[in-house]
Amino acid sequence: MAEYLDLDKTYTVHLNEKGEVCNRLVRGTRVMPVQRKGDWIKITWRKGKKKGWIFCPNPCIKIT
Repeated sequence: MAEYLDLDKTYTVHLNEKGEVCNRLVRGTRVMPVQRKGDWIKITWRKGKKKGWIFCPNPCIKIT
């Protein structure tokens, strides 16, 4: 997974899977997926400065 994606809706970002909410990303934010574990996707945004996990059942993010 090395492509940038635009979020199709607002997501809460967690520190780890099923962990504490640390941020919220609005629709249209460009993110880069790093890893997938089941329905959880590890992402980075702001050129890798910010990291976290979002819950995203298939398919929930459109590739641009």
